[in-house]
Amino acid sequence: MTTETPPYPESPRVIRADDPAELLAAARLSFGAVPRDCLLMVGHAGHGTRPVLTCSPVREMSEPAGREHLENHLTLMRERGCTGALALLIAGDGTEPVDAHEIDDWAGVLAPMVLDVAARMLPDPFPVHPMWVLGDGSVRQVLLVAGEGDAPGEVWVSPAEELLPFDRTRAAMEAVLEGRNLRRGRDERKALRALGAQLALHPASGEPAEAADLFARARESVSRLAAARQAGGTGSDRFVTDCERLCAMLSALAVDAVHWELLAVCVDRGSRRSVDREELLQELTSDPSRRPHADVCAGGDWYHSLELLRDAATGAMDGPDPASAAVARDAWRGITAVLTLLSWWNHRFAAAGDLVDDLLRRDPASTLAPLLATMIDTPIPPAWWPEE
Repeated sequence: MTTETPPYPESPRVIRADDPAELLAAARLSFGAVPRDCLLMVGHAGHGTRPVLTCSPVREMSEPAGREHLENHLTLMRERGCTGALALLIAGDGTEPVDAHEIDDWAGVLAPMVLDVAARMLPDPFPVHPMWVLGDGSVRQVLLVAGEGDAPGEVWVSPAEELLPFDRTRAAMEAVLEGRNLRRGRDERKALRALGAQLALHPASGEPAEAADLFARARESVSRLAAARQAGGTGSDRFVTDCERLCAMLSALAVDAVHWELLAVCVDRGSRRSVDREELLQELTSDPSRRPHADVCAGGDWYHSLELLRDAATGAMDGPDPASAAVARDAWRGITAVLTLLSWWNHRFAAAGDLVDDLLRRDPASTLAPLLATMIDTPIPPAWWPEE
């Protein structure tokens, strides 16, 4: 389960609980990412209480242990002080085209399963209402009406209504007025992958001490490169310099010591004291004062730069030069590990699990993936909690 709350608990946001588009927008802003193919739940303890947003992949509900997974999800929410929840099943991102039969299955099978598990929770039912299914730009509400005696319940599905686009929600408009970054990222990331396929990377013996400076320069460069690539520009001196910085960062990240140093640099962001490099993971699991800065949370500037670097490495892995592709694979592995641990540190366990799955698909023999999977699946939680 992924659990996340806004990064500034001293000023909690008001979420419109009667509008699924507003709930989806609030989750997108809180997570710093677009929820996709997931069960999104907004836990609460009654009117006016601070919401707890959780997100769980739908694929886990479709597995043989799907009901058990849901029970664990609801148990964790109850342990966090929630007495009920609103729920959204999101097909795709809720707005993109989805097969009508898939939406019917979600409304007729998955949504009732969530409601049934919630109604059978012990020692008391866990109220989940309302339950919406979102997909193909539409929204349907689902009710499970209990049958008499042992008779199965009856599923009621409302007619489909239009889902308000993200840009027209009140939550998005307020975020714009506050100057928050609503970057979509998809076009930028496609541009970096295309550019990565043209890079020539060379093995580097980077020193860990250089990681902070390299990353600072790379953060400036990847945004300019994405914008230039989207605009079709490739000839300026600035573009060439930015490409050189990107190559330097990726080549350095192929060295294990550098990507661990980069993680430490991210942990140090906003902190008054540097983390012990030899005890980094131990400190994150034992020191509740170690809290992630907004820049290294999903949607933050540093996190987004790491995503763009990873996309450039992805493109470079498919480049024509085998030696360059090998360096890119090592860099991609390192960036993926850093993003996994940052997601874990932010209590985004489902997102971290997806990254580990990517790592295992690309590198089945990875020795790092089992460690990361153990931290996420056991789970071994970070010491801090969002509401503290």
